[in-house]
Amino acid sequence: MHWGNPYILFLLLLVPLFVILLGVAAHNRKKQFSNFADKKFYDYYMQQFSFFHWSLKNVIFIMAVFFLIIALARPRWNKEVQIVKKEGIDIVVAIDVSKSMDAQDIQPSRIERAKDQISLFIDQLKGDRIAIVAFAGKSFVQCPLTNDYGAAKLFLNLLDTETVPSYGTDIGGAITRAVSLFGEDEKHKVIIVVSDGEDLEENAVKIAEETARKNTIIYTLGVGSPEGSTIPVRDASGNVVYAKDDKGDIIFTKLDISILTKIAKTGNGRFFPITPRQSEIFEIMKNINAIEKKKIDSREFTRYKEQYKYFAIAALLLLLIESYILYKKKAKFKRVI
Repeated sequence: MHWGNPYILFLLLLVPLFVILLGVAAHNRKKQFSNFADKKFYDYYMQQFSFFHWSLKNVIFIMAVFFLIIALARPRWNKEVQIVKKEGIDIVVAIDVSKSMDAQDIQPSRIERAKDQISLFIDQLKGDRIAIVAFAGKSFVQCPLTNDYGAAKLFLNLLDTETVPSYGTDIGGAITRAVSLFGEDEKHKVIIVVSDGEDLEENAVKIAEETARKNTIIYTLGVGSPEGSTIPVRDASGNVVYAKDDKGDIIFTKLDISILTKIAKTGNGRFFPITPRQSEIFEIMKNINAIEKKKIDSREFTRYKEQYKYFAIAALLLLLIESYILYKKKAKFKRVI
């Protein structure tokens, strides 16, 4: 026999304790009676009390406690085989962590809003595997493909604009790195690019076209505003200043809807601007759920069947029986003297 909660069995030590307490109680009852009356009056005083039925009630109650403890310990026997199949698709989120993502044209910042959106996206996943690629001038696999969504969100929360120590923005390189995480035999693959669209390498559309030929769909999430914003940074003294270019002019960064739309269209996907309502996440999920999903994993588990219900039923029946047993009887008055 196997147990789900074996430590509960230590409560069985209460059973002999109950028996001892009942014996002590009976002894003390006689002793206390002798303090105010002779022992010969004891039978007369207790003639309405049935020791047999009282003992029977206690025995049944102790048995009920015994079976209840066994039920709580969750006994198991008789093996059963279960086959668990998981179906889904592989999704890689490529998130821009370049310095322009610190811009605050959407609050609290582009990078924080992007992380919030992806975190919500992960919460909607069921059975799909997800990976996270961080990119700026170069790309870095922050989290490999996994269906451990808690771990994926943990890696996501660690992202900031210092994650990739390489200046610039190379969306095409991020797409290439994302594709490398997929298996060759996969029928459908999804890449979600989250960026403000400032592609300094200007090769993303061409790479997206090549990627689309490999049954890969690319969605783009635009984070930022078309009006743009400055990029706050801290100087050596810790004061907030604004990023400047090589000429000393303050950099003004804008959401490039055009390039993100071209990447998505070339990649057979769609472009979505990030909005406070977060409706774009559910639109992407709707599109992903329409894709034919493959069998990701199939595992066979052998486990023992839970059998606690029999002991729980026995405990309940014993408690019902115990409640109907009366320990009082009609008095038969006797002469004591």
